Amino acid sequence: MRHRLQFAGAALAAAAFVAVAAGCGDNSEIGSPSSDSATYSVSQYAGATGSTHARSMSASGSTGSSSAGSAAGTTSTGGTPGSSTNASATSGASGSSTTGASGSASSSTATGGTTTTNPTGSPSRVYVFDSGGRTIVNASLVPTYLDSQNVLAPPGGTAGWYAERGWALPGKRGASILVGHVTWGGAPDTFYNLLKVVPGNKILVTYTSGDRVSFTATQSRPVSKAAVPKDGTIWAANSPTPVLRLITCDPKTPINGGHFEGNWVVWANPG
Repeated sequence: MRHRLQFAGAALAAAAFVAVAAGCGDNSEIGSPSSDSATYSVSQYAGATGSTHARSMSASGSTGSSSAGSAAGTTSTGGTPGSSTNASATSGASGSSTTGASGSASSSTATGGTTTTNPTGSPSRVYVFDSGGRTIVNASLVPTYLDSQNVLAPPGGTAGWYAERGWALPGKRGASILVGHVTWGGAPDTFYNLLKVVPGNKILVTYTSGDRVSFTATQSRPVSKAAVPKDGTIWAANSPTPVLRLITCDPKTPINGGHFEGNWVVWANPG
């Protein structure tokens, strides 16, 4: 069976709803979600090593471009910024970082670096840490735009930030949306371990400038495709503080018409 796995949604931008969709697979022959889950080990992806599998691809792109960029061969994921994280954060914490200041305020993080409330440059990587401080997601970030079919799908081996006009970069005021594939080419892809995220887990986004922004997951749960476009907590474009959303497909849901029926969404606040 050949199919492309995607999610469909809608987002509020420039006071109007626009259709959004994101790829969560590829056009390769792959098995059912249940058989995929039985085949892949966490260490094959990131949980034990902090790096993605060798077949991951990088992509180039510019925030001024109307395309998400093109795949440019294989790449390693680079080092993980720090080896431990503080697992004591609570799911209800909104974080202490705020935007709107004229300068850039920095603070220490449990992942071994400093974060800023006013990042410069372009987002370059996203890291997600489990409660024990192990890296479960480590993905390069590329600007990702809606294509002619209203599909928001980064190249395999990458994650994309929603770069359409009116949407915030991670750490900037408003909602920043990151999307990634759960499988690609029949193997786990960048957001395969997103389903392992629990409230309190730390998320770190790094920038080309060296700046970092830190978030804490507050929710991590399945959401039906029908519910995604109607959920204002996901597309919180008018949030007065920076919020982050990570979205992929839910490989535990059935395949219908060549697509997984469900999505998986992680909500995160600064901190």
